[in-house]
Amino acid sequence: MSGIDVDDRALRALFQGVLDACDELPAIAARVEAETLGHLILGAQANIYNTTPGTYERTEDYLRSLDAKARATRTGIRVTVSSDSPYASLIEYGRDGVDPAQLQAQAEAQADPSQPFTVGRSGHAWWLPGPVITGAQVFAARLMQDLFSKQLPLALRRRS
Repeated sequence: MSGIDVDDRALRALFQGVLDACDELPAIAARVEAETLGHLILGAQANIYNTTPGTYERTEDYLRSLDAKARATRTGIRVTVSSDSPYASLIEYGRDGVDPAQLQAQAEAQADPSQPFTVGRSGHAWWLPGPVITGAQVFAARLMQDLFSKQLPLALRRRS
């Protein structure tokens, strides 16, 4: 039976570097919250307000109903992307109710999540999904991953 040699100091330094990177989570959470709210606005514009007008009135109530909140803990970030509009799910999933998991998979497959995710909703095609929230959720997840992955090597270099 062969043993594995472990450099205890190097392992401790690695774990401490990861924890040090976690010290940046509150700043990352604040940035993700602000940018996700911006993404929600862009998504609403792309899926509703900048599309060809239809027969319904555009009050911008849905736009005002959108929210993003991020909270950091010692080792993670939780982001909530939401709308308190009574018709949010009708906009998000369309009249026929597209499967949320399918819509999520489509949003995740999008090459550039910083761009609003659309599937053809307009004032004339109002029954189609307008995945404002789904697109912003994917954007937030990728942004958190990107920002933390930039902090980790910096923290590890400071420990070596």
